[in-house]
Amino acid sequence: MPAEIVTTVHGTFGEILQGYTFGAHGFEHFLFTAPVEELKSQARLCPHDGTAKKRLGITPSDRAKALSAFELLSAELGYGATDCTIEIDSNIPVAKGYASSTADILATAQLCIRSRHPETPEPVVHALALSVARQLEYGDYLLHPGVAACAQRSHRLLTAYRTDLRWTLVGVDEGGWVRTEEFHQESPEDLGKARVYAELFAQLDTALRADDYAAAAEVASRSAELHNDRLPKKSLEDLRRIQRAQGALGVCIAHSGTLAGLIFSRHQPDHDLRVRECRSELESCGYSTETFTLKEAQR
Repeated sequence: MPAEIVTTVHGTFGEILQGYTFGAHGFEHFLFTAPVEELKSQARLCPHDGTAKKRLGITPSDRAKALSAFELLSAELGYGATDCTIEIDSNIPVAKGYASSTADILATAQLCIRSRHPETPEPVVHALALSVARQLEYGDYLLHPGVAACAQRSHRLLTAYRTDLRWTLVGVDEGGWVRTEEFHQESPEDLGKARVYAELFAQLDTALRADDYAAAAEVASRSAELHNDRLPKKSLEDLRRIQRAQGALGVCIAHSGTLAGLIFSRHQPDHDLRVRECRSELESCGYSTETFTLKEAQR
């Protein structure tokens, strides 16, 4: 085994847009990721001490899907048993909408390959990691270092964007958690909404290609409003009110989580002041706030 390999995948602040379209193959679910700099999952292999053979393990012990990803991919590639522990070092909160499970799975799947064949080309590593991820859950495409549009039920990349939005997200957590797998099993679909989502998809694609940070935030707000009958956000009314008062560009939510937040951009000349006053006003309403930086792939 080569010197220590560490693989890293970033979490997200919910999604900029999530919905579905209707076409020749029926309803097709999609999302636009909102990766953030501050959240990440890292995976590494730690060989067991001593000579006694032990089973492959993982820490924290509750990361069962990540362990399954390593085991499935090892079996598919014909790798022998691994006398190691996978250590996941993650600061991504679980069951909140930060894509913690997907980040763990993809970091661990990449580790499986990199630990044996460090020189494997990145596109091959990504394809193999996604092949096992889609067996385990619906999820985001998190292997592009910026915003990506993807088929939500297969992790398939639709478009990888290179942007200069310079977003800051001021987030609140409404508490509790959402069991994502169960949530997606009960997903009503509507032809009228599908048409609206198709229009929003096109609008967001245009905004991202043009670095139109304000128009992209408006689409995020529309997505939050459309989804509010599916998973209501108690904070949405407060966020909208503070958006108007502090000149935020829009609202971003976790469509299958407990997160919601306001969007600002460092393109705004008084960005820092707006963010400070927004946090102060949210905290005066009883919310605990955190700020996140949109992770972007540069042009």
